[in-house]
Amino acid sequence: MEGPVGVVVLAAGKGTRMRSARPKVLHLLCGLPLLEYPLRLARELDPAETVVVVSHGKDLIEATFSHWPVKFVDQGEPLGTGHAVLSARAALSAPRFFVLPGDVPLVPPQALHALLERHLASGALASFLSVELSEPNPYGRVVRDESGKPKKIVEAGDASPGELAIREVNSGIWCLENHPAVWEALARLSPQNVKGEYYLTDLVALLYPRVEAVLWPEPEDLLGINDRVDLARLEGILRRRILESWMREGVTVVDPAAVYPGPDVRVSPDTVIFPGTFLFGKTEIGPNCQIGPQAYLVDSKVGEGVRIWFSVLEAVEVGPEAQIGPYAHLRAGARIGARARIGNFVEIKASQIGEGTKALHLAYIGDAEVGPGANIGAGAITCNFQPGKKEKFRTEIGAGAFIGSNACLIAPIRIGEGAVVGAGSVITEDVPPYALALERSPQVVKPNWARRKEEG
Repeated sequence: MEGPVGVVVLAAGKGTRMRSARPKVLHLLCGLPLLEYPLRLARELDPAETVVVVSHGKDLIEATFSHWPVKFVDQGEPLGTGHAVLSARAALSAPRFFVLPGDVPLVPPQALHALLERHLASGALASFLSVELSEPNPYGRVVRDESGKPKKIVEAGDASPGELAIREVNSGIWCLENHPAVWEALARLSPQNVKGEYYLTDLVALLYPRVEAVLWPEPEDLLGINDRVDLARLEGILRRRILESWMREGVTVVDPAAVYPGPDVRVSPDTVIFPGTFLFGKTEIGPNCQIGPQAYLVDSKVGEGVRIWFSVLEAVEVGPEAQIGPYAHLRAGARIGARARIGNFVEIKASQIGEGTKALHLAYIGDAEVGPGANIGAGAITCNFQPGKKEKFRTEIGAGAFIGSNACLIAPIRIGEGAVVGAGSVITEDVPPYALALERSPQVVKPNWARRKEEG
């Protein structure tokens, strides 16, 4: 970038065609809200300031992005894109700035560099990216003069039949000088159009001939989202791009149409991704893993040679060669040791599971530390919560311990190394290493009781 630039992101539209009470820029694309994409793009430019213009749903938008170093400007009543840019004037200090729509998520940094380069070389007051589409509705058409310079943009609703035949359309991405002539032109915009709005596109006619248009060769990069059909289409494009990049780096994706990746996920070579797999957040998958079918991972780190199938993992770590599934649920804070096996309908939360430990079915392990080589029987649970207490109590299970089926460990409690807890026991006191702990009521048998009951 030559000199400092600012960025204005337009996020004030109602998005009526989404048919949603939720602001359009908060709808998800590959697991991230739409607004995150232009904000990430802006961050790569190292701008002097990033201004987000909001209106509809502004409180929710500001709360969602409160951790971003941006300035929020309330447009008030959204009166069009021109009015939105005008409302950001007081927040801008850089000599020029980009305008990015909040609903155009696939723009590469190279496109903005090309736009700025042409903008600076030509001495333009306003420049914009355009693209040629085979089906250009409902975008504004770029009308050029005899020399090829853009002289106006006509919105689809205001275009004549001849203008509607034009395939070059405005992308909504601009580079504008922070110059009195630009602000004066913005102040002169008129709402005399089909929508009754102040169109930013009218700047072209007002500032002509000090206007440039850069025709970007990749139409997919500049597609916007008007409704949920567009949202699904762009999700398909982004998914394809992510998965193709993985496959080129040595990852096998058995059925790309049935795998759902997030843009921040990293997968190492020789891993196989089976259908029905969802990978979101900051998830990292090591080499030689088998993920899926039907696996959901978010913000999780998976070591080499792990197998995960029919399971949910949320903010967990899994050590090398562990096996997770089927139908396991690993919740935030779970750390699974190397070669551990977590099986059918086992739930683990905020617990460390030691190397080689087995919990193969129907167990709950919460707020616990389980040593290596332990065995957790079917139906065993750590009882980490007591009514009236805010904090969760912890359980410690030593290396090589054996917890029998349907045992309840009432935390806080410590089960020593090599200890055995008998099936069906409710354990309320610490168990020493290598001890046997049993807690069962005496069995009562009443002969012929059922027959006498039937006979009355």
